[in-house]
Amino acid sequence: MSSPETLIQVDHLQVGFGSKALISQAVKGISFTLHKGDILGIVGESGSGKSVTSLSILDLLRSNPNNKTSGQIWFSLDGRRINLFDLKARDIQRIRGRRISMIFQEPLSTFNPVRRCGAQVKEVLDVHDIGERSARRDVVLEAFRDVSLPDVERVYRSYPHELSGGQLQRVSIAMALVSQPELLICDEPTTALDVTTQKEIIGLLQSIVDRRGLSMIFISHDLDVVRQLCSKVLVMYQGEVVEAGELPETFLSPKHPYTQALIACKPTLAPQHKSLPTVNNILAGQTLVKPRPEPVRSSEILISVKNLTVRFPKKKNHLFAKQEYLTAVEDVSFDVNRGDCLGIVGESGSGKSTIANVIAGLIHPSHGRLEYKGQELTQSKLRQDVSLRREIQMVFQDPYSSLNPSMSIGQTIMEPIKYHRLASDPKAQMMKLLEDVGLDKTYRDRYPHQLSGGQRQRVCIARSLALNPHLLICDESVSALDVSVQAQILNLLDELRAQLNLTMIFISHDLAVVNYIADEIIVMQHGQLVESGPCQQIINQPRELYTQNLINSIIT
Repeated sequence: MSSPETLIQVDHLQVGFGSKALISQAVKGISFTLHKGDILGIVGESGSGKSVTSLSILDLLRSNPNNKTSGQIWFSLDGRRINLFDLKARDIQRIRGRRISMIFQEPLSTFNPVRRCGAQVKEVLDVHDIGERSARRDVVLEAFRDVSLPDVERVYRSYPHELSGGQLQRVSIAMALVSQPELLICDEPTTALDVTTQKEIIGLLQSIVDRRGLSMIFISHDLDVVRQLCSKVLVMYQGEVVEAGELPETFLSPKHPYTQALIACKPTLAPQHKSLPTVNNILAGQTLVKPRPEPVRSSEILISVKNLTVRFPKKKNHLFAKQEYLTAVEDVSFDVNRGDCLGIVGESGSGKSTIANVIAGLIHPSHGRLEYKGQELTQSKLRQDVSLRREIQMVFQDPYSSLNPSMSIGQTIMEPIKYHRLASDPKAQMMKLLEDVGLDKTYRDRYPHQLSGGQRQRVCIARSLALNPHLLICDESVSALDVSVQAQILNLLDELRAQLNLTMIFISHDLAVVNYIADEIIVMQHGQLVESGPCQQIINQPRELYTQNLINSIIT
C-alpha cells in the first residue's frame, strides 16, 4: 500500500512579534505534516498560536518588518514541492485564495462593508480568472446554496450589515470554497453558527473533503466539533505543540495534562452545581472545585416584554411600489425577575439579537411595550436618563467591531468609568476589571488589532461590567472564547449575579453554556417564541419538535 501524499509540511516554524529590544514568541518551532485528503484539527486556548500558524501558511505576516518569522513551509504545487517562504509576493498571491483558501474567525471583518456580498464572492473568481465570466454569478449562487443560505438572490444583493452573524459566516465559507482550493484553512468557522447550522456546515465540509480530496486545517476551541470532523489533532499551548495524535483516541485518552484540562472545563447538558474548573486550576493541581455561588433571586419583575413585534422595511423595487416589511420578531412576551438569568436560544435569524437590541434601546419596536422596574421603557427615556443607560448594558457578538481601533485597551475600559464618574481612581478600577476577565496588566497598552478574538471579547465584557449594571445582556458573548476562558467568564458572571444581584439575558447557540448559566430558557424560531420554561425541563423534556431538533443537533 502506497503512503499518503503530503500536501503541506511545516518545519520548525517560529513567529515573533515586536521590536528588536522586545520580541514576543507566538509560535516556538512547531512542525507537522498534512496529507492530501486529511483534516487536521488544531486546538488550544486563545493566544496559543493557532491562528498565527494559519496566517503563516498564507504568508500574511512576513510583510511587516516587526514580525520575525523563520522555518520552512513546504507545499505540493502541481507535482512540485516548494517552500512558500521562498516565493515572491506576486507568486504567493496566485496561490493565496486560489490553491489555499481561508475562512477567518470574525465574519464581519472579512467583508468590505460598502460592497454587496455576491460581488465580493464573485471577485475571487474574477481575480483568479476562474470559469467563464458570464457564468460566474451562477457559480456564486450555487456556492450559497451549498452552505444552506436561504433566498440566495437576496443574499447576493445584500450588504454585510444586512445579514445575521450566522448568515455572514456562511457567506465567508462560500467565498473560501468557490475557487475549489486544494487546502482549506478554517479559523473558528462555526463559532457564529447555531447548533443546527453548525451540524450542517460540519457535514458540508466533510462531504467536500470526501468528494474533492480536499485537505483541511480546522482551528477551533470546540473540542466536540474537532472530534466529529477531524482525523488528527494538534494541541497547542503557549506557542508549542504539547500533544498530537489520531482522533478520537487522543481525546478519549489524553496524555498531556493540558489536553486533560481542556476537556474537563467544558460545560455539559447535565445540571452543574459546582463552578467550572479552568485550565490553570487543573494544571496547578487544584482538583477541588468550589460550589457555585447562590444568586439572590426575587419574585420582583425587573424587565417585562409584552407583545413585542419588530418589522423592518424592505427595499422597494421602484419609487411607487408598495412598502413591504420583514418581520424579525412577532408578538413575543416574557418576564425576567430580578436576579434571574434568562437564556434565549434559536437558530441564526430567529430574532434573538433583535430582542436584545430592542431592550438595549438600539432598535425601535413596531408594536408592543417594554417595562423596566415597573415603568415603561422607551428610547426617549434611555436617551434622557443617564443612569438608566448605565443600568442596562450589552456585550455584543462581534468583539472587533465593538471596539474603537484607535483606543488602547486601558482607555477603552476607563472611558465609561470616567464619563459616569464611577471611581476616584479609574486606572485602578480598570486594572481590577482586566484581572477579573483573565487579562494581565500588560494588555492595558495594547490595541484591539494586537489581540486575539477571545481576548477582544474579554475586553468587551470588562467594559460592560465597568458600569456595575443591573441588567446585562450578553449576545453570544462567550462564543469566541476558548473553553478555559469561557469557564472563567461563566464563573465570573455567576459571582457577579450573587454579589451584585445582577439580572441577565444570555443569548447563545451553545445549549450547554445556556444550561449552565441560565435559570429559564425561551426558544425562538422565525421571530416567534415556540417554547419556554426552566432549563432542565427544556433540555430533558422539550415539548415542541423544533426544540427537540435543536437538542438533537448538538455535536457530542
